[in-house]
Amino acid sequence: MSIEPQFTFDNLGNPVGVFLPIEEWNKLSEQMHLDIPQWQKDLIDVRLEEYKKDPGNTLDWDVIAKDL
Repeated sequence: MSIEPQFTFDNLGNPVGVFLPIEEWNKLSEQMHLDIPQWQKDLIDVRLEEYKKDPGNTLDWDVIAKDL
């Protein structure tokens, strides 16, 4: 399998990210058997239920990032 990633760099030229076309990612993830463990799926379900009960009890990421 040939993977052709594209790299992103910061203003100093340091690599900070990798982009893969979705087709390549799908092939790679299938080969690596990247499955989400059941405990993580369960935690996501719990958090979604909590959000549905009180959607106002959330923080906006843009506000958090700005504050940091």
